[in-house]
Amino acid sequence: MDRPSLPAEERDRFARSLLQHLDALYSFAWWLTHRREEIDDLVQETLLHALRSAHQFQSGTNLKAWLFSILKHEWFRRTGLARREIATDSFPDNQEVSNEEWAIETDVIRAVLRKDLDEALYTLPEEYRSAVLLFDLYEFSLKETAQILAVPDGTVKSRLARGRQILRGRLLAYSRGSGNDEL
Repeated sequence: MDRPSLPAEERDRFARSLLQHLDALYSFAWWLTHRREEIDDLVQETLLHALRSAHQFQSGTNLKAWLFSILKHEWFRRTGLARREIATDSFPDNQEVSNEEWAIETDVIRAVLRKDLDEALYTLPEEYRSAVLLFDLYEFSLKETAQILAVPDGTVKSRLARGRQILRGRLLAYSRGSGNDEL
């Protein structure tokens, strides 16, 4: 069965709009894989899928979020990871930190501990790392993050809280000179 396609002029315009998000796609792919040889393939497959599915994209919606969703699903497919829920109720939220407080902490952390931050982020379980990266680093809204991860908003909130809590603990360990310690 033939796929519906866009007229050539629209397809070209759509392809050019994809290129605006290329750096962000490469960055997100790096955070997911940390393997240079996989990054190019993952981004290329994402762009091919987007071009093939251009007729499904709803004009006026967030193209970047749509691309991140495709990339994330392609990564799940390649790694065999199932989209699953984490039992977050086993993690009490003892420390509530507002988004404003977290933004200030994030700016300081990025400026002072870039290498340690990279290492600490990479050691987060994937579910938490993706939520923190999409929301805090790529600045997607809660709803967009939930759509990219294909989970409810509440799950994103839980993953953000737990991911930030783990990240804060690991960065504290790095600042004390014990960056390789497990928490």
